[in-house]
Amino acid sequence: MIEVIMYTKNECPNCARAEMLFNFCPVEISVEKRNIEDPKEGAKHLAEIKGKDIMSVPSFVIDGQWIEGFNEGKVKGALGL
Repeated sequence: MIEVIMYTKNECPNCARAEMLFNFCPVEISVEKRNIEDPKEGAKHLAEIKGKDIMSVPSFVIDGQWIEGFNEGKVKGALGL
């Protein structure tokens, strides 16, 4: 199983597109969403991506590989598709 961490925020169209990609993914994945606007955990999640010099969402960690922004080709490549 491929583990995916997805950094997201509310009302994000590219985040919704990424979720759709994951919902129809032909390989087995586990997706953990981390919303940077969450009232309880958002500041911590934002600090995590800023610590990697990432300034946009959605961003991903796929099996330890960081991907900034919704670049469908890079995401699919990291998933082995």
